[in-house]
Amino acid sequence: MYTAVDISKQSPKAPQIQKNKKTPVLKSSLSIANTSGDSTWPDSLKVYVERSFAACSTSARKRLEKQLNQIISSAVKNKKLNSINWTIRPLPKACDLEPQPVLPVKRTSVSAGIIDTSDNFDSEERKERRLHRFQKEAEAEAARKEAESSSTMPIPQPPNTADVHNWDADTIVGTCTRLEKSYFRLTSAPDPSQVRPLSVLRNTLELLKRKWVEENNYTYICSQFKSMRQDLTVQRITNSFTVEVYETHARVALETNDLGEYNQCQTQLKQLYAMGLPGHAMEFLAYRILYFLYTRNKGDINAAMAAMLPSEKQDQAVQHALSVRAAMAAGNYHRFFMLYLATPNMGGYLIDKFVDRERCASLQR
Repeated sequence: MYTAVDISKQSPKAPQIQKNKKTPVLKSSLSIANTSGDSTWPDSLKVYVERSFAACSTSARKRLEKQLNQIISSAVKNKKLNSINWTIRPLPKACDLEPQPVLPVKRTSVSAGIIDTSDNFDSEERKERRLHRFQKEAEAEAARKEAESSSTMPIPQPPNTADVHNWDADTIVGTCTRLEKSYFRLTSAPDPSQVRPLSVLRNTLELLKRKWVEENNYTYICSQFKSMRQDLTVQRITNSFTVEVYETHARVALETNDLGEYNQCQTQLKQLYAMGLPGHAMEFLAYRILYFLYTRNKGDINAAMAAMLPSEKQDQAVQHALSVRAAMAAGNYHRFFMLYLATPNMGGYLIDKFVDRERCASLQR
């Protein structure tokens, strides 16, 4: 057994670093061993120290000494100086002359008992190693996906239609011949005997136009129009007559200041116009711009303007609505009120909804 005081008196085969009395790491280690009451070092630790200094450059010697002090101090403090397997323990980070050999020995719990406090998990070296590892994993994943895509394409599975409603199976042709029918919300599958076919609905529309002029009863007219729209929907009738029904109901709703029903008709008309069905698309495009001005929906205004074709901007009603928007944006209230007096079609009903708001804004300037 070698005592702490015998290290400098070993055989000539001992490394020069142990004979060098100026080496502070051995002196520090000896003092640690002496103060800890453990007067002996295992031979494997001595070899470990020799290997560390042999693999360390001159410029990194001070750093190595500090790291060795930390490692040995921790081992002495935890009383594991003799339990650690110094033969397979990796050399400190300061050993930069040769790479550490990878040993095929699984690290035991005993050898893992001492944590190398000199390892810096945020060091550039560790960051670079992690980066290379992640790059290799990403390359392997990309190669795996490429191999899968180049292989035989799997047969696509049929979509799960268990929860998809089959509207074709519920499409009906009505047999009801009554011209007038109040609106009721459907709570079950529609009954063909309670649905009017297209030929009857045409006669119903003419009847409602006459009654609106003669009686002007909006509660009755609105219920009848909603019932017509429901019959068109359950029979999946989408043609120019459908456009006429929604346009007529929208105009009646504007005239009676019912913007809720008007907005429902306007939304449906936008979809019908997009299908290429004939109608008064420019008239209702101007209404839509004025409606957005009333609701102050700048996002929808910008979207509508961006989607406009040059030919649509040449329409008189659309030009008027765009001029109203420009006057409001510029705060030109004189021009705004002049445009208000010259509103084409039924746009005046929409401007009526926000003209008082703009009049108050003009008085505050």
